[in-house]
Amino acid sequence: MRKAFLLFWLLSLLNTASAETAADIYTLDQVIQYGLEHNPGLRSAKADVDMEMAGITAARAEMMPRLDISAGVTKYHYPTATEPLYGAPPNTHFPSAFYTTIYDADVSLSLPLYRGGRLSRALSIAELRKSAAAHLYSMNRNDLVFNLTSIYYKILQIEKIVEANEEQVKRLEAHRRDVELLLQAGTAAKVDLLRAETELAHARQTALISRNSRESAYELLKSLMGMDDTGRTIRLAPAQTEPEPPPSLAVSIDSALSRRPDYLAASKRLRITEERVRLAEGRRYPSLNLAGDYSEKAGPDAEWKENWFVGLRLSMPIFEGGAISADIARARAELMKAREEERALRLAVMREVRDAYLNYESASERISVAQKALESAKEGARIEGVRYRAGVGTSTDLIDAQTALLRAETEYYQALYDKAIARAALRRAVGDDTVELDEKR
Repeated sequence: MRKAFLLFWLLSLLNTASAETAADIYTLDQVIQYGLEHNPGLRSAKADVDMEMAGITAARAEMMPRLDISAGVTKYHYPTATEPLYGAPPNTHFPSAFYTTIYDADVSLSLPLYRGGRLSRALSIAELRKSAAAHLYSMNRNDLVFNLTSIYYKILQIEKIVEANEEQVKRLEAHRRDVELLLQAGTAAKVDLLRAETELAHARQTALISRNSRESAYELLKSLMGMDDTGRTIRLAPAQTEPEPPPSLAVSIDSALSRRPDYLAASKRLRITEERVRLAEGRRYPSLNLAGDYSEKAGPDAEWKENWFVGLRLSMPIFEGGAISADIARARAELMKAREEERALRLAVMREVRDAYLNYESASERISVAQKALESAKEGARIEGVRYRAGVGTSTDLIDAQTALLRAETEYYQALYDKAIARAALRRAVGDDTVELDEKR
């Protein structure tokens, strides 16, 4: 029974350890989803959208009636009436009681009826500001997805480089052992052993540098993901599917101009400046307000006396020393500036899409070239190894062939990384805000 319990306990520990290890392995989809939920910069951008939502509520409140209730007690130096004087002579009503202490309660109402379109313009501006903030949030989201994708593929590239460097160390260790045997047999020179040991030390140092670069990249990834537990060790699962090829260049440019968040935000800012021009021009029009008030007053030992009024108030600006004209001129200048900024951004978006598209095509062509170079380098290293062990090749030729193999592997993995990043850069340039999964669901 004790053995069975011990076996069950050991199996539980193994299952727990296995689950913890699996929990520390992230796919690209999981990396992006975690970053979208925990990245502090993205959360801050989301708060900006919430702030602009409150601005819309405030703009709508300006169009609604305002009702205020107040109450108080006032101490006067001279006795004051609690009810107003009213009526025409000789039937004029005079207050019957005067007090130095007056209690009052008041309900007032005000409603803007017409302000030259300024209220609706203010609401429109608030809605455009919220929409622009939402586009900026999408832009930050796209940037975060691109950065996480870039680091994800960079880590995968470094992982391959680490493996290649470690294989290079193993090859040089085997070569050093062969040189030692040939040296003992008298068929190799001492300088060959020194050369092999020097290259081996250099390869070990390169492998150490690549491992340190990998850990540094992991720390950067955890920082972008918003992972507070900096001591946590994570690893990445390799991508399982090849990203779909992008659409044509013309389609990509049209898509960018219709969905790119920063360009849409610039378009919203242009519309905001247009509304601000109309808002400034609306100051030249009259304002009409509805006002009403109901109040009651009483002394310490008197009954409450009521009074009320309802009225319309019209105001019209006649002369303000050129202040309105100056505001209109400034708003129109801001409109011209916004138009040029929108045009400049449109040209920049088109150029960025073209560059990303060309980079993707160039990286795709480099992969096939690098793959052929890698196959050639592998064959060259194999042949030089056979020749050296057969005694017809030199140690220098073998080490050079192995170094060329390492360089070909590095260039091949760099081409794979460049293609993946070029695809991600094109998605960001187009404004594609969908998360590209690395696994088919």
